[in-house]
Amino acid sequence: MILISRRPVVLVMSDTPQFLEFSVPCPDVGKSLAWYRELGFTELLAGDIRTHHYAVITDGDLCIGLHANDYPSAGLCFVQHNLSRRVRQGQAAGTRYEFARLGEDEFHEAALLDPDGTLAVMLEARTFSGALSSVATPVIGRFSHIALPCTQLPNSIEFWQDFGFIAVTAMELERTELHIPGLAVEMIPGERRITLHFKPDNLNDCIHAIEHDNPVRKTGAGYELVAPEGTRITMS
Repeated sequence: MILISRRPVVLVMSDTPQFLEFSVPCPDVGKSLAWYRELGFTELLAGDIRTHHYAVITDGDLCIGLHANDYPSAGLCFVQHNLSRRVRQGQAAGTRYEFARLGEDEFHEAALLDPDGTLAVMLEARTFSGALSSVATPVIGRFSHIALPCTQLPNSIEFWQDFGFIAVTAMELERTELHIPGLAVEMIPGERRITLHFKPDNLNDCIHAIEHDNPVRKTGAGYELVAPEGTRITMS
């Protein structure tokens, strides 16, 4: 049985945050960048608006932002129209932001935490060039979805719906999928870590190609490897 959330969506398209990247704090950006490129990811041209070391890689579907420890935790990053005005309105209404950088000489960004501590970062503009017209598929396959930590499912669904996500709940599987253009998110009660899910064309060939250089662990969901900065990746 599939249920679509009946929560009314009142945001107009210009109000809906546009998904940009999965952002992750990274102690050694160069090391992580090299690791992803070895798997076949493509590096995109990042702008110089950031004050910290920053790199972006993509598989053609998902962009991953590697940040030199600027963010306290990993999360989802969006471009938000009229960010400064919206954040100040939120602050006036009592919304608590993890951080809000809105100075006249600052690149405007702000972040909220979902009920399980996942960052929802909002930016005033893009921070890297768009994906190339043709991007090679990494050896681990194409991006499928992100699984987010979830110990408070109803509250988490409500939080992400405020960003414009549409929730689809599979009651018999006790899980919820959240969709926004460019991103699918899976929330399973009890999940306690962020995991990126990829689907290779041939799983056995994929594992054979990467296991001599990367520790690969068999899990119930497929095979898992961990990037140098700690990002967990599952292939199935």
